[in-house]
Amino acid sequence: MGLDIYLSKKTFIGAMFKSCGITGEIRLFKRGKKIPINLDRVSYVIEDIYHGSKTHWLHHWLEMELPEVLGNAEDQEISKGLMDRLHQACVDVLAHRNMTDFREVCKEKLHCDLKPDLSDEALNSFLDEVEELARATSPSEKTDDAVFLISASW
Repeated sequence: MGLDIYLSKKTFIGAMFKSCGITGEIRLFKRGKKIPINLDRVSYVIEDIYHGSKTHWLHHWLEMELPEVLGNAEDQEISKGLMDRLHQACVDVLAHRNMTDFREVCKEKLHCDLKPDLSDEALNSFLDEVEELARATSPSEKTDDAVFLISASW
């Protein structure tokens, strides 16, 4: 059992309001069966843009940066400013991955104290998580109609 962190993007589309100009059709299937969804009733689209498994380092970063404690299985809205800081921290860490100050940058930017005897496999796994999180928090994910939610489960 570990700590999982989920980052979701909730975008208001308001398809039920004709003035929004949302048109089209939603066709979803699960195990070969069509899932009935009426576009005229869709208000929001929620995308799970990041899932980190056993991401204690990210939970610690969130504890340091969030004004409120992140509860178990509770969605908490996070600001675009916090998303920007998290994105920049990830980008900075990735930029230093092959430099001598890599561990110091991890500690400063992500509040993550990497053990000196960390295996190459564990280090690569950590870097993959940071890279995935950098993509999930990139400016291209942000729109005026979107809010970001974070939740944890342990």
